[in-house]
Amino acid sequence: MNIEMIPVDDIEVGDRLRAVDMDWAAVIAASMQENGQRQPIEVRKIGRSGKFSLVSGGHRLAAMKLAGIDHAAAIIVKASDLEARLLEIDENLCRHELTPLDKSTFLAERKAVYEELHPETKHGGDRKTDQVAELCHLIPSFTEATAERLGLTARSIRAYITRYKNIAPDVRQQLAGTWLADSGQQLDELARQTPEIQRKIVEFATQWPGVRKVSEILRQIEGRPKPKAAGTYEKFIAMWRKATPDERKQILTYLSPELPGFQTERAAA
Repeated sequence: MNIEMIPVDDIEVGDRLRAVDMDWAAVIAASMQENGQRQPIEVRKIGRSGKFSLVSGGHRLAAMKLAGIDHAAAIIVKASDLEARLLEIDENLCRHELTPLDKSTFLAERKAVYEELHPETKHGGDRKTDQVAELCHLIPSFTEATAERLGLTARSIRAYITRYKNIAPDVRQQLAGTWLADSGQQLDELARQTPEIQRKIVEFATQWPGVRKVSEILRQIEGRPKPKAAGTYEKFIAMWRKATPDERKQILTYLSPELPGFQTERAAA
């Protein structure tokens, strides 16, 4: 794997799935000023123009510009537009700081790109010829390939993509940067609503960020009364129903001085 020094001005960024966080780029720039560029970026050639298109390393490239670094250490990869898109997605998916919304977005995009690269793996794809039928068992499905590549379970991948599909596109754009984007549970609750209700929920969450549950936002939007807090009796019954037989015996033993029917209960046990 050869690393070449390429003029930063010759690298075109293009449209990226994930916008560069300039605050984070500034942190990387400060490190680069002290220690230099420690990890190469990936680029590919644009025809015979002498220019390059960025494949991965958007934050590193932005940091170099902030730090005044004029040449970037880069790996030149040979990739089609779709293959380069897949490399960009995978680099982002391997990052730990992604929100549940980010992961849903990247996995859904990866599915679209993967199935365009391998249409024979797509459900309902062209299987008219014997040749295609033969290829189907040689190339893994999107879920299998992605699970192996990224270390995710097939179930979690399907859950992320279902979440993405069930949230309206304009709502997904508004979610970025809100507390909702950080909670998979609340995103799933949001995804169960109609697009119209989703828009109302996001608008409410933006105006009143202190309310951190979709169910509570829905209650307020619909004007329903706040449920009464469970009393001591209700809490005890709920605990009793969840308790195992051994735990119930411990509860009865603890309450025996206060419980007239304890002897009968113990005999029945």
